[in-house]
Amino acid sequence: MEKYKVTIEETLRRTIEVDAETPGMAVCQVENEYNAEEHILTAEDFFGVDIALSMYDKEAVSALNDKQFVEFVEQKYTDMHCEIDIKDKIIAAFGSMDNALYDYKEHKDMLYHNRPQVYLLYEGDAWLSTSSLTLIAPFTSFENVMTYMRRKKNEFGLRSDDLKQFEEMRQTQGREVNYYCTSEYLDDMPEPEPERPSKEQAFYDKVFKYGQSELSRGELESLPAPFYTYDVTDEQMEEIVRQTELDTRERLRLDEEEQIDMGNDRHSEVWWEEMEAAVCRHDVPYYEDIDEE
Repeated sequence: MEKYKVTIEETLRRTIEVDAETPGMAVCQVENEYNAEEHILTAEDFFGVDIALSMYDKEAVSALNDKQFVEFVEQKYTDMHCEIDIKDKIIAAFGSMDNALYDYKEHKDMLYHNRPQVYLLYEGDAWLSTSSLTLIAPFTSFENVMTYMRRKKNEFGLRSDDLKQFEEMRQTQGREVNYYCTSEYLDDMPEPEPERPSKEQAFYDKVFKYGQSELSRGELESLPAPFYTYDVTDEQMEEIVRQTELDTRERLRLDEEEQIDMGNDRHSEVWWEEMEAAVCRHDVPYYEDIDEE
């Protein structure tokens, strides 16, 4: 019979809810409270138990020093890493979720500050007033700007002091013609918006009526300056037609017995104007406004 070292590991777990400015500060606060014995875990906080061969057992130590065993384990991990739960990966890589969140924020900040820039070289008057600035050329780095300025030293009438000043301050001073360099971050291309599912033709053909007024989304879409009616609800269409009817009658000062006559040029002109105003009041966009966005 051989002797082996077997480890029994019980886990106690309790979740504490606290107010804090960041996840890291929340963890520090609970850690301080724990050290002050404000949170004492008991058998009621039992979460689970793990019984396994100890890593300090002689066979475990021997295996950890066996190159073939280590390669076998690493290959197994590679083969199944996609199956490992993300929470277990977080613990393995960062030790805890708050560490992962902190490192992720640092990573995002680094990417933000290291994103590509363009360096713009301008020529301007003695005061480098905004209206006088003329773009000479864009560059991918300030080093390239300096190389260009040194090459153009004689052409631009620059002295060694001017170049030194430009390198330190990114501009020259005390000259009738000065040079100025600024940098701008290059924005990432936005992700294209997913295509919206098409509407049934009946959606556009549906006619809404109030009094003598009738209107469909299809008519709004076919105007010389067409409206984009994809998001216009039936309730909005009903209200647009109602407002068009009432506002047209009010403008034309029609009695209750009188009707809107679309064959009458004046009636027709007023009706179309009031209809367009009603549609705009409901924030229905023109296609041309969407294209500009």
